[in-house]
Amino acid sequence: MKFINAKSATALSVALLTTTSTIAADYTTQIASANTDGSANVTAVIAAVIGIAILGFGVKTMMNWFNKP
Repeated sequence: MKFINAKSATALSVALLTTTSTIAADYTTQIASANTDGSANVTAVIAAVIGIAILGFGVKTMMNWFNKP
């Protein structure tokens, strides 16, 4: 059986930690971007729902006004 010596184990550990921290930094940027996009989407949906409610109320009010004797 062949064992890994201390120098090889240290080099392997450093390489793995460096790779892991690089991947984490990339995901942090993507998560921040997704958060910004998600906030914009929620704002757009809220504005659309309010707009549809205003239109529905306005149309109903106009129809009631037109149907007055």
